[in-house]
Amino acid sequence: MRSANFDHLRAISEQLFRLGFLSERFFAEDPNTSLIKSRQFAETLLKEVAARTGSYRPEMREQFIDMLQRLQGERIIPREVSDVFHAIRKRGNVAVHDLAGGYNEALSCLKFARALGVWLYQTFGRDPGFKPGPFIPPADPAAESRDLAHQLEALRQRVLEAEAKAAAAHATAEEQAKARAAAEEMAEREREDRRVWEELAHEQEAAQARLGEELAKLQAAATAAPEQETVSLIQAGRDAATKLELDEADTRRLIDAQLNRMGWEADSQNLRHAKGARPEDGRNRAIAEWPTASGPVDYALFIGLACVGVVEAKRQSVDVPSVLGQATRYAREVLLDRENIFLDAPWQHGLDAAYRVPFAFATNGRPYVRQWLTKSGIWHWDARREVNHPVALPEWFSARAGADGQARREDPRQGLPRRAGAAGPERRAGERFPRTYPRRTSSGAKAASRQGCGLSGSRKPVLWKRAAQCPRRFAPSLFLSPWKNTT
Repeated sequence: MRSANFDHLRAISEQLFRLGFLSERFFAEDPNTSLIKSRQFAETLLKEVAARTGSYRPEMREQFIDMLQRLQGERIIPREVSDVFHAIRKRGNVAVHDLAGGYNEALSCLKFARALGVWLYQTFGRDPGFKPGPFIPPADPAAESRDLAHQLEALRQRVLEAEAKAAAAHATAEEQAKARAAAEEMAEREREDRRVWEELAHEQEAAQARLGEELAKLQAAATAAPEQETVSLIQAGRDAATKLELDEADTRRLIDAQLNRMGWEADSQNLRHAKGARPEDGRNRAIAEWPTASGPVDYALFIGLACVGVVEAKRQSVDVPSVLGQATRYAREVLLDRENIFLDAPWQHGLDAAYRVPFAFATNGRPYVRQWLTKSGIWHWDARREVNHPVALPEWFSARAGADGQARREDPRQGLPRRAGAAGPERRAGERFPRTYPRRTSSGAKAASRQGCGLSGSRKPVLWKRAAQCPRRFAPSLFLSPWKNTT
């Protein structure tokens, strides 16, 4: 057996190679089975990482997600790699429990599995410079079988024609024998392939039993090794994580998973404007390929019916700040119905084309790392105030927090979000702008307001800084500014 994308794993783990090979093999015949094999590959790889670092705990009987969270908490699995594990795990779970999964999902998980295999080899194969080359799409076995059937049929026709000619022209028996032998050889190849796959099914059961023994040996070896050796392996894993190569389509899959974890409905393959996806009241959706005047934006974020931001996503090797300019252009050109316009929009700032959404985001799917500032994180710009600067955020804002903030800014007299130019609440004595939020708010938001958030350009806003440190707590205040049209 040979695999175009997993052959390098033979030197580390025969079981991982087998699972990767089977995921490739079943891709065209049964994408659901391919997804299941990709999930098994990821879970087995995670167990091997745990065993090789002395952190395998079979007595705990951990689920996949529990082990992943534990190893990430122990800083054995880098955040970049953890996101890839999560993407495979979620799609694999759907394949197992719902018998779902198409070719797009299967191919994406196959590419993720290959990226994990490369990371493992660079880390534990002690070859940090290993370059596997581009991903090679798996061959279509069904097409091969059809082609083989056509060849067999063609050979049979040739045999019949040869026999007819032999009868007519008294051809020798040797010529007929050669034609028959060629047809029989092709048929034998097909029978041999079938026999190989039957043997693989039996071997898989035996391999699963051997896996437990191998993990126990790896765990014992890692426990006996000097602590510094384990530390070096973990550091090698972090270095290898920065080299993960994912194309733009795979990056979108990672971003989908990140948005899902923060409460957004996101599926860049199915939740698309072209497929009829639209904002709905009471739902927080990241709709892919939303139209703008100069082409579709990768995502448009909706809290209920209101569009609160646009997102431009690029492959992981791209500098994120360089993409933010494109996102801000989309923030001016996004095509929205009146009911989809955020309250207090638009923001003109002396430009011919005003900003129609308050937030522009750019990301390449990598988690925020201070040492890789321009190649990681979620870069963001708040369009509501001209003097705001781009900020790198550690994670997406919670959709629930944004929805809470949106609801708290509703016009109480109409029960709908207040539009630009609509009459707002009456001004209270001593207030600079009409109050559009309840008096009772979090102590963090009050403290941020007192420190000068939005009062003047000379005093640095701190609310975004606090949100970056604790998004779940302070994100509502970002959608709920104490002063109109300010951060």
